Amino acid sequence: MSPLHEPPLRITIAGAGAIGCTLAARIARSGNPVNLLARGNTLARIREHGVCLTDLEGSHVAEVNASDRADFGPQEVIFLCAKAQDLIGLTTPLLPLIDADTTIVPVVNGIPWWYFENREGRHAGRTVNAVDPDGRLKALIPGERIIGTVAYITAEKQGAGVVRTANPLRMIIGELNNTVTPRVQRIQAMLERAGIATQISERIRDALWTKVIANLTSNPLSVVSGGTLNDIYGDPELMKVTRQILDEALLTAASFGARIDLDPTSFMAMGAGMGEVRTSMLQDYDNGLPLELTSIGDAVVELAALHDLSLPATTTILTLARFRSALSRKKLSQHKEKA
Repeated sequence: MSPLHEPPLRITIAGAGAIGCTLAARIARSGNPVNLLARGNTLARIREHGVCLTDLEGSHVAEVNASDRADFGPQEVIFLCAKAQDLIGLTTPLLPLIDADTTIVPVVNGIPWWYFENREGRHAGRTVNAVDPDGRLKALIPGERIIGTVAYITAEKQGAGVVRTANPLRMIIGELNNTVTPRVQRIQAMLERAGIATQISERIRDALWTKVIANLTSNPLSVVSGGTLNDIYGDPELMKVTRQILDEALLTAASFGARIDLDPTSFMAMGAGMGEVRTSMLQDYDNGLPLELTSIGDAVVELAALHDLSLPATTTILTLARFRSALSRKKLSQHKEKA
């Protein structure tokens, strides 16, 4: 059966944040029905008004089947759209949706729990303790169910079920064992029909490291400095710190055999050219939300230690970002108590 005549995939998107709503809107508008797990005010808003997305093509409203319960029946594809620290709470209720034919597509930042799954070498099958300390994710979702994913989707949540993105939508997907299979080709075709430029990689961890390096060099430092991307990659003083983190990250990636086509000078110039953009982690800090430091930072430090590498600049910035976040949240809590 040709891709044009294949039946729609049974798709659930777990997580109705900026990325989840962007995917839900694009996929639903392409004609493939979408189940969306949401809660509270977000669920009520989506049920009444649909998912509202403004992107480079204009403003759209997409109707989805939204629920706070995993009662959609067995699914073919489940997109996990959450921060690493929220994955266990998101994944456990999804078990009724998973059968022998279900593929899990985690759309998360940083080093994922599946990094050492379906690969060879002395670290094969190892747990990434920073993101899966008790091995529950690894036990819940075996590696053979997973399609690795790197998402280049910069979206901002403007309200419950309301999202805006001003950049092209792009994803890279790939099997963890570096093969090309019919299921990854079918998911690519579905995403392409949804207007999301999607590439299949036979070395998904290479693409992953490129995104990890971009996140690691920008996000924690933005919390410490309060700077935008233009500041982090372009300010003469901040650039010194950014470049140290970049060099440490590149060395770590290389120690795991990653092939990354990244020229440091061009990378820094490209980052500065992004302009006055506040990172997602800085936005979370401003809103008093937990920071994704475990997957974006701690996991990289953990992997580096496996090859006896120390990351002094990275570790220092992570420590400062964590302290500043904890202090800010403590003050916010005290303010609420007084109010």
